[in-house]
Amino acid sequence: MDEEEAQLFVTLSHRLGHLIHYAHDPTLRDIVVLKPDWLATAISFVLDDKHTRDAHGLVSFTRLSQLWDDPTREEEFRYPPKLHPVFLRLMERFDLSYRVAGAEETSLIAQLVPDVRPDPVPGWAVAAAEGDEQQIQICRIVEAKSGQSAAAEGLFYQLIVRLHKFSMGRVNYEESVHWQRGLVVDDDFNGRALLEHAGNDVRITVRAPYPERFLAALTYEVKWLVESFWAGLRCDVMVPCLVPCGKGAPGTGLFEVQKLIESKRRHRQDYPCPVCNEWQSIDSLLRNAPAVQRMPVEKLLVGFNEMKGALSGVRELLIRQHGEAVGRFDKMDSRTQRILSKVDDTFSQMMQALTDEAREGPRLFSFQPVESGFFDRPKWVNQKFRLTLWCEHSRLPLLALNGKGDGRGVYELSIPREWFVKAAPFFKVLTSTLSLVLPVASSATKLLVDEASYKGIEKELDLGQKSIDSVIKGGEKTGSWLGRSDAPDLERGDAIHAQGAILRQLHVWLKEKDPGFGGLIRVRNKRQEFLWVHPQFEKEY
Repeated sequence: MDEEEAQLFVTLSHRLGHLIHYAHDPTLRDIVVLKPDWLATAISFVLDDKHTRDAHGLVSFTRLSQLWDDPTREEEFRYPPKLHPVFLRLMERFDLSYRVAGAEETSLIAQLVPDVRPDPVPGWAVAAAEGDEQQIQICRIVEAKSGQSAAAEGLFYQLIVRLHKFSMGRVNYEESVHWQRGLVVDDDFNGRALLEHAGNDVRITVRAPYPERFLAALTYEVKWLVESFWAGLRCDVMVPCLVPCGKGAPGTGLFEVQKLIESKRRHRQDYPCPVCNEWQSIDSLLRNAPAVQRMPVEKLLVGFNEMKGALSGVRELLIRQHGEAVGRFDKMDSRTQRILSKVDDTFSQMMQALTDEAREGPRLFSFQPVESGFFDRPKWVNQKFRLTLWCEHSRLPLLALNGKGDGRGVYELSIPREWFVKAAPFFKVLTSTLSLVLPVASSATKLLVDEASYKGIEKELDLGQKSIDSVIKGGEKTGSWLGRSDAPDLERGDAIHAQGAILRQLHVWLKEKDPGFGGLIRVRNKRQEFLWVHPQFEKEY
């Protein structure tokens, strides 16, 4: 085989489970495990270790090395020290473990966490706090063929690992809240959530000023995980019944969101409860369905100036509270937290809509006209624009991450007016969203952009916005390319494909200038979606 054929063979063999190879992981890309059983034996030594089990899954790297190179074992069951970092990384890749905060070189083996639900659950109050709304959604796990309830064994072990960036103990592990059938997670201004097994299903409860954002993200994670890792299983999104309830027990009956949407499209107002047969308002039930209720982009753009003004003080707050800490947004009023969640939700929708395009190039950039007299020539045919690429992890431009004097990721492009007009609706959404994301862009990365750089980014976004407004016709709608607002999941309609074509053309122009996209590295997240990130964040994936 030549190199290309060998790479294809390894990729397909990994997907089929014949061998193990992670091509996009810098620690693992040069390792191919030909015998998965050989690796499973090494991991079993950890799972069977009494010391680790007694510590409820906490294990030091020193202890792991002792287990993998135990001199009392036969030679074939001893593993050389050079493989130990690889094994640790593979366990993280398999969602078996993660490295905990506040303890040097210590990992948590999720399968060994306590099996008893704490009472009361730490970090989860009896009722929602003032200013918070509560929404509940159920992920019903069923056999795809029969529709019968089914168990996804080990689901919560994987969720504990996959959601550890939202852990209550992400700063200090001692504050973590998880057990074998549940966990509590926190996403700053996006709210706090309790995930628990309800029979075979997963019940997700979110409390926040705008719970739709976090609830949608958690539901998407559970649904993707179930349908990707458990062959033959399906995850149906359900919402619980409301008052009035024929049995006097609201929340007992469950309604499938997809069926509610189909009924609404047929202009039906009510739907019968499967438990008590009481007819319930479809609109009221769908208010608990975040994929349906998430704010359309058009509303974000209409309220752009108001939102930008409301977020003016957020950056100052983050500077005062620099460093990662749970609860650092609690001092913000609920209105500001709600706006931040809506902006974050819009950013997420935009990135998901262009998932396919991320395979070939980055999705985030800002731009401004190069010539000062641009706005005096409304009938221009071709114009030069200065385009700056952004990191999709930190949500910051490369100029701010690379430092002064480093011009990588900044380009001058001659753009035809005809293409710019077609691209204007997408540019409008992108630029507006980045302007609103900017004040909190550094909150997840512990980075602080200096004031001069921050003002420069703001100026470039403002100039880009003005150049878009100068070519968009009055009353033209923007943002509709994101798909139908009543869809249970983001859909790639004709309009989305059109915007994708615009982005692909931009990738062609950028590759002519710089095939390396300014040093951005293409990585994959846990859902195997591509992102383009600055090299300092590659290790996060």
